[in-house]
Amino acid sequence: MDIKDYIPGDEVKVLELFELSFKKKLSLDYWNWRFVNNPENKLMIKLMWDNEKLVGHYAVSPVQLLVEEKAILTALSMTTMTHPDYAGKGIFTDLAGALYFQEQEKNGLKAVWGFPNANSHYGFMKNLKWKNLEQIPTFTLECSKLKSLSFSEIRIANQFTEQHVNTQKKNATPFSVQVKKSVEYLNWRYIQNPINEYDVFEASVDGDLFYAVTKVFPSFVDKNKFEVDLLELAFPANYELLLQLLNAIKAFYKSKDVVRMNVWMPLNDSKHIQLEKIGFNNSLPITYSGIRILDSTFSQLEKNHNWNYSMGDSDVY
Repeated sequence: MDIKDYIPGDEVKVLELFELSFKKKLSLDYWNWRFVNNPENKLMIKLMWDNEKLVGHYAVSPVQLLVEEKAILTALSMTTMTHPDYAGKGIFTDLAGALYFQEQEKNGLKAVWGFPNANSHYGFMKNLKWKNLEQIPTFTLECSKLKSLSFSEIRIANQFTEQHVNTQKKNATPFSVQVKKSVEYLNWRYIQNPINEYDVFEASVDGDLFYAVTKVFPSFVDKNKFEVDLLELAFPANYELLLQLLNAIKAFYKSKDVVRMNVWMPLNDSKHIQLEKIGFNNSLPITYSGIRILDSTFSQLEKNHNWNYSMGDSDVY
């Protein structure tokens, strides 16, 4: 068996392997959006071939992280798959080792991080030398408990602008590690996404333009109702403004009969206590987060309290 770099055209067999591995289809549009049209314009994909047969795939998606306000190149760990007939042969470990080494040498990749699920977490930690960051609970509000408040300051936006980014920088939380959310990145992640529909809420306050990104989906609790995930919450720790936002979201999705709202919120984020006051509580699911450092200069990436994370940092949401 041979490890090779992805070349244009291989995606045909990649999509076939995905369907064989996961019993569902992977959209070609999604593939092109995530890997070919990524803002960093870098393909980081390794494939395992048995002659002409594709038997393994591992891809990471390049992401700029801000570490103490300095941008560094890292990667979000993405799709791992092995042909069912080749399970247990160490293919994933071999692909990851080859990919990490090459990208560190070729592009100066500093780290690979992500959110391994329950099926893959053990393998990442044992075989790929990842380190745990933390287990992230889903911070949830039952909409029946939401206090009503008018929300005239909240409106819908169709795209991201420099003003959104400047406001986020100006009101940055005291975390030393976070995804660099440029205008290009935000529009790529949410506006140009080919398979998911997101809504962007904004509020203009004293010249600042705050924003939140949401996605509505059928509830896991009641299939006849819906829930809303807040993928980004670039709002200040202002109780009344947050309450206005949540009421605006609830009203916007009124026809969906939304029963819950969910967000990821670091405990040390000043918004956490305000959301607690509003009625948010920790709930399931709980998500693993972890990292593999490739450049020891950035060992602070292994400290979970340094990270400011959001649902939108994951490819799942």
